[in-house]
Amino acid sequence: MVERWQDRYADKLMTATAAVKRIKPGDRVYVGSACGEPQELVRALGKAGGGLSDTEVMQILTLGVAPYADPKYATNFRANAFFIGNSLRGAVNEARADYTPVFLSKVPHLFRSKRVPIDLALIMVSPPDAHGFCSLGVSVDITKSAAESARMIVAQVNEQMPRTLGDCFLHVNQITGLVDHSEPLLEWPMIPGDDAVTHDIATHIARLIPDGATLQIGIGRVPDAVLSLLQNKSDLGIHTEMFSDGVMKLVNEGVITGRRKTLHSGKIVASFAAGSRALFEFMNDNPQIEMRPSEYTNDPRIISQHDQMVAINAGIQVDLTGQVVADSIGMLFYSGIGGHADFMRGAAMSHNGKPIIAMPSVAETPDGVVSRIVASLPEGAGVATTRGDTYYVVTEYGVAYLHGRNLRERAMALINIAHPDYRSELLHKAKQRHIVYPTQILPPIHAPYPAQYEFSITLKDHREVFIRPIKPSDEPILKDMFYSLQERSRYLRFHGPMKAFPHTRLQVFCNVDYDDEMTLIGLTGQPGEEEVVAIGCFIREKEHDEAEVAFTVRDDWQNLGLGTTLFCKLVEIARQKGIDTFHAEVLSENILMLKVFHNGPAAVSTKTEEGVVHITMDLRQKT
Repeated sequence: MVERWQDRYADKLMTATAAVKRIKPGDRVYVGSACGEPQELVRALGKAGGGLSDTEVMQILTLGVAPYADPKYATNFRANAFFIGNSLRGAVNEARADYTPVFLSKVPHLFRSKRVPIDLALIMVSPPDAHGFCSLGVSVDITKSAAESARMIVAQVNEQMPRTLGDCFLHVNQITGLVDHSEPLLEWPMIPGDDAVTHDIATHIARLIPDGATLQIGIGRVPDAVLSLLQNKSDLGIHTEMFSDGVMKLVNEGVITGRRKTLHSGKIVASFAAGSRALFEFMNDNPQIEMRPSEYTNDPRIISQHDQMVAINAGIQVDLTGQVVADSIGMLFYSGIGGHADFMRGAAMSHNGKPIIAMPSVAETPDGVVSRIVASLPEGAGVATTRGDTYYVVTEYGVAYLHGRNLRERAMALINIAHPDYRSELLHKAKQRHIVYPTQILPPIHAPYPAQYEFSITLKDHREVFIRPIKPSDEPILKDMFYSLQERSRYLRFHGPMKAFPHTRLQVFCNVDYDDEMTLIGLTGQPGEEEVVAIGCFIREKEHDEAEVAFTVRDDWQNLGLGTTLFCKLVEIARQKGIDTFHAEVLSENILMLKVFHNGPAAVSTKTEEGVVHITMDLRQKT
């Protein structure tokens, strides 16, 4: 007669105290992760601490107490973290605990191959279903592989653990001991991200996310703020290491549907969740959600199968060559590699994928405020994302795209999104390192980038153009634009046969103070693949409320309304800055430009001398 699992269940019931008594000297014990931490078992582990010896406790992230990290248990426990959380940070940096730097996708193989053997896995599960299967609920991550590789499994059966679906089940027959104990799961509430810096970073990132994209997004102020700005997107998908309440809200609003995912269409795929009780209730028996182990969710080969994969990860520092530090602050070990490198690599391999590093431009330290963008990394800093793996870097000052860029272009792009207080110093050090031109200049320090002048337009032929103020890092694409002009267009714009556009000339166009000088450019394509198709500018005459204005539209983008749009925006900005009059000199044969001025939003008067039309535009009078 086959024994029923219900009978086996009753036989396996025990107390938490009895469960931890199974630990022998020298054993390796795995403790379940994050909101799925088996709190009752951890408490029992702490109480038994004085009676244990040389016990190695392995984990990735715990939210509750970690009694095994207490100095008084130094001879009883030795924690080994695959990711450093608050509970172990002090112990690791005081050599009372260990840190194993490894890609999270590779940790399960360490368990299964017995390179890191596990004697006892302490985990939390939902009550068994009618067939005897318990769900790992909110925390599958490396817990499933740890349990399946362990010599013994002790599970806290918690009726408040949601029964999630996917590759996340253990049968009662696989579990050595069962501790029936109900208690609320640990929660990780959303952190308000209403400060200006967080909002600006999130705004830049949200602009990089197209409709139909699949997202990997973590937890914290910036990820939560990004999610809050995506209400106007459509058919977003989720394939991530972890997710929080922000994902649930977008699902309820119909933004996250997964319909356009190229793998697991319609499904939210994750390895663990960290959030509120409402999130846990949302996950319970939800067929839209598939919880899977880290060796699957974090495998770059799996990640790359998602078209338009957008991976958003935090950085601690980045140097001017594009090396990103994510797990340490100098010699201080702060967090861990986790899934950072897995998703950066996977998104880079994805069709139209976008690996994004997000961070504030400065950090507050005991020694004062410091720039997170540095000329060179400090001693002890660990590189999580190499120069070759870095694509997008985002601060509150904008987006720097580094992939395929040379060192000079990288340095200028990163300096441009550094805090203004540090840009001059960074440029000086870049010159000392011979990364940039010795004659390279920057806009005045007091000139913040005016993001309020950014906007998009749809032209007559339905193509879209993004218009924004020019940046110092735009020099390469501006150079391409000028050289793409036909000879006649160059002649009409510069009143002569311009043959060359060297750095000394181009950088003057790119470095403006956004007050007495304003230059707008029209862009097509995604960041990193952008092309300049139009440029317009004005320069205020010293001590006057007058300015000279000019613009150029690439030959294949003319007669579509782009020149008129640029000119009208320049008039609007000039009026805001107290400029009353525009002047322009146009060759009489340049009919298109003359037409734009005459049809513009200002009163026009002209005077022609030797084939040159001198135009005066009174901005105080609207036409």
